[in-house]
Amino acid sequence: MTTTQDFTQVDQLAAFSGFPLAQDLHNRLFDNEESSSNTAPSAFVATTPAPESTEDVREPLREISGPSASNNEEGEQEQSEEKLSEYVSKVLEKLLQQKDSIAKLGSIIDQKTVKSSQVEELIRELDANESASTDESSEDSDDGSKENLSPTHSKQVSSKLEFVAASPERVLASSPSQKAVPQFKLEDVLEISRKTINFGTRFPGQIVEEHLDIVNKSKHEFVVQIFVNCLNEELDNSDEYVFSVRRTHLYDYNDKHYLIMAPYSSASFKFALKVPNMKIIGNIQGEVKIGIQGQEDFHLIDLVGSVTIPKVFCPKELTCRGLDYKVIKLAVKEGKKQDMKIPIRNNGDVPVTLELEFYEPQDQNQKKDKFDVMVHPNVITINPNSVAIANILVKPHKGASGLKDKPSRKILTARVRDSALVYSFVFWIEFY
Repeated sequence: MTTTQDFTQVDQLAAFSGFPLAQDLHNRLFDNEESSSNTAPSAFVATTPAPESTEDVREPLREISGPSASNNEEGEQEQSEEKLSEYVSKVLEKLLQQKDSIAKLGSIIDQKTVKSSQVEELIRELDANESASTDESSEDSDDGSKENLSPTHSKQVSSKLEFVAASPERVLASSPSQKAVPQFKLEDVLEISRKTINFGTRFPGQIVEEHLDIVNKSKHEFVVQIFVNCLNEELDNSDEYVFSVRRTHLYDYNDKHYLIMAPYSSASFKFALKVPNMKIIGNIQGEVKIGIQGQEDFHLIDLVGSVTIPKVFCPKELTCRGLDYKVIKLAVKEGKKQDMKIPIRNNGDVPVTLELEFYEPQDQNQKKDKFDVMVHPNVITINPNSVAIANILVKPHKGASGLKDKPSRKILTARVRDSALVYSFVFWIEFY
């Protein structure tokens, strides 16, 4: 390469003279050519004189190379962050898929019976999902760390599912809700205070209760279950419980009850009969089944009760022409109060307690009578085939007149206590 060619190549750098590095390099090349004309051109090109101060050269180098280097680092960092976020999203998606499958397996195990076909179908589904997710991760990932997570995890899940499929009974036995119950005879561990509960003869709508005790006389802890059932077919569609059970300290009636009994403990119960508001021929039959959860053996208690509607009437009732009901006639002198005794008889086989009260209409527009009628005592008890006396007091208002013009009627209601039975007596009151 000649000197003229060297100068020509250097002159081409004039296009970069705007940069300090190109201008400085151009000047030094021309100065060095004049001082070293005897030196070989190749030596001239190979040996470049060192600058007097490195600041003039390094500062422009930093200006040129600095931005390009930082851009490369930022680009690489953004690319690595994108890869990392993509990897994390795939791992999370895979874990969510496995979570749903494991939750499905747990629901199958919690059932009373586990079928091996269900478990095998779930295993095949997990294997298919796992193989599909593994293929996707191997195609998309450049890093080998992505391929190391799913096979290990799937192997663990598959091994667990194979254990469940092979022995579902062992899984059920190991779950807390399906603990093995020791087998023993019911009469050896439970002592029940009664074999039969008879509620006697009751009135419609009446509620009666009977007491019963259960004692755990063994060293075992178990769940006692009590089921109450009514055997009358005509009462199957009743809106209320006919027979029910509750704890002595609670007032929540139900047809079934569960109780955890500790060793050598006891519990008290109340069995109730709610007599339906209808006429029943014969008795009301029921039964109580007392057993231990997990065993087929149970203790049976018979429930029985009967319904009666006593015949309550007044011997002074009369039948009047033109009326389709009987009345009790009273004669009262105008302007005077008068007290009369009325007998009420019970022809039934059970005692009856009556709450007596005169009926008062709720219509405000109805014309009020000019006298008052009262009864005392308000409550009377009539024994079977016996008579009780009720006092009726008629008291006209002060200055009342015209009572003789028209007779008045009053209705006396007699409600049987704690039942739905109500008797009525019509009084025909005439003033003279």
